[in-house]
Amino acid sequence: MAKEFGETLARLHRIHQQLSELRSRLARGPARVSVTRQKLTAIEANLAATKDAIQKTKLTADRKQLQLKESEAKIVNTQGKLNEAKTNEEYQILKDQIAAAEMANSVLADEVLEALEKIDQLTEQAESEKLNVAAGEAELKKVQDAADAEREVLEGEVAVAQAQLAEVEQKLPPEVRTDYQRLSKARGEDALAMVDGEECGQCYVSMRPQAYQDLLMGRIVYCSSCGAMLYLQPGE
Repeated sequence: MAKEFGETLARLHRIHQQLSELRSRLARGPARVSVTRQKLTAIEANLAATKDAIQKTKLTADRKQLQLKESEAKIVNTQGKLNEAKTNEEYQILKDQIAAAEMANSVLADEVLEALEKIDQLTEQAESEKLNVAAGEAELKKVQDAADAEREVLEGEVAVAQAQLAEVEQKLPPEVRTDYQRLSKARGEDALAMVDGEECGQCYVSMRPQAYQDLLMGRIVYCSSCGAMLYLQPGE
């Protein structure tokens, strides 16, 4: 009877451990999907930032090109006034204004070219990032499909293990079953622990001699440290 009781607890423990592993694997699937989705979100954010930079740079280039055209028109207008200058001093002032405007226009033209080059660079970067987004979307679908397929298999295995657990639980004496169910509901696989030598296999605290003898007699024994329901190794 003591041997049968110990073997029942051992089987229950193995099933609980199996269920714990299955549930852990079930949790890892959504975790992988979440990480992959976060990577895709980061790639999409990079693309959005690049598109925003392109738009802002285009606005800057357009504004500077408009300033350049307005300044060139003013230079032409000022040049037209040179022939109307009545004094050498007035003539020189107009010449100085034209020279200053032409110098400013040279700087402005360089800035326009720099902005246009930047637009080309950002556009090329955006095309590369679009490819990254497409690859990220494909990877997310792949991971999601794999997680869905694995979930179906694992859920089936969980259902089988739970049925086995319920079947084995019925072999426990009624006076034991209540305590076992309370423990297993709260602690899962940690509700049970196999004795290793004369130590709790979970917390490795040594058993009292009387407790070990009680186990040999098939009585219920709890670890004095971690509170797990103890059982002997099958065959011991």
